[in-house]
Amino acid sequence: MIKKLLGLLVLSFVILLIADDVVTAKAKLIRVAILRDQDHFTVAVDGRYEILDFITGKVLQAGPRLRPVVVTLENGRTKVGTHVYDLARIIIAPRHETAVSVNDGYFRGNIVVINNSGAGFTVVNSIELELYIRGVLYHEISDKWPMEAIKAQAVATRTFALYSMEKFAARDYDVTNDIYSQVYGGKGSERYRTNVAVRRTRGEVLMYKGKIFPTFFHANSGGVTEDASELWDVDILPLKGGVISTFSVNSPHYQWRRNFRLKDIQDGLNARGYKLGLIKDIQVIERNKSGRVRKLKIVTRDDKAETIEGKLFRDAVGPNLLRSNLYEVEMKGWYVDFVGRGWGHGVGMCQWGAYNMAMLHHDYKQILSYYYPSSDFVRIKGVD
Repeated sequence: MIKKLLGLLVLSFVILLIADDVVTAKAKLIRVAILRDQDHFTVAVDGRYEILDFITGKVLQAGPRLRPVVVTLENGRTKVGTHVYDLARIIIAPRHETAVSVNDGYFRGNIVVINNSGAGFTVVNSIELELYIRGVLYHEISDKWPMEAIKAQAVATRTFALYSMEKFAARDYDVTNDIYSQVYGGKGSERYRTNVAVRRTRGEVLMYKGKIFPTFFHANSGGVTEDASELWDVDILPLKGGVISTFSVNSPHYQWRRNFRLKDIQDGLNARGYKLGLIKDIQVIERNKSGRVRKLKIVTRDDKAETIEGKLFRDAVGPNLLRSNLYEVEMKGWYVDFVGRGWGHGVGMCQWGAYNMAMLHHDYKQILSYYYPSSDFVRIKGVD
């Protein structure tokens, strides 16, 4: 089996074009929404700082240190401690690479405070791309893992970030700091080995036909990756799925069993807009080519039936409870067992597969070419 997989890897490298071209990034600053819809938050700078008008750059306030103050709304205006600004946006800019404290987090770069017409604040960390990646990796992969796996994650994270910068350029922020983009913790999340991985892959991204694409990743594929088009409006060769990820076998989360009370599933679905009575049966009625559940039929105890998409069902039940859509259903009276494989959506790189490939001495480019076939490695400018 290992020889067969090595053969596939060699073949993938024949197909894969390792690009020597250098592509210039449109921007090197990424905008990370670290707070949204907040009516107040605490900010501090343990060093020299300035507060600027976002539009004109005029210095509104400056000092050797900004002691912890609460940013609140006062008659729809932005109040920072005792100072009130009738501006839609202000920038809190530290000097000499001092970090800004926002609530319990510490962030490099500038903090942009957006007053949403007096309805609340969006707080955005504007930071250099490479520093952003340093604040992500610890949350997405263990800093104790093999270096080649961490480097693979660094390239995937950088590529996804640049894709988001292009896609959401007209929005107030490019990414959020949670699972809906990439989990980001700022300076407090940096670790030595993850920082090394960022430095050793500096500027490296993946492209397909000359374009950045969303390099999705997940914890464990359960043995086979998913087609991105099953979940999102993305249909390109590197994300077509069907990669037989035997490297993920026998890793954590490869197999699992979870018991649910049917009433809890009913409540979860009804909270999403369904109107279901007591559930009697849950049946898988359609699977996609990876074996994941595409559609389910929910039968209630008054013999009414509802067809639900597998991805919507998992979201309603809880994606960290129902770990993937690769499962079988075992009804048990007022309860149900889901017996499945993998954790996550299954698209793109399997992180535990990357771990095991690295343990078998595959380097990060081999890992990435295996999980994103037909993609090209490109080094971008604009990150120095």
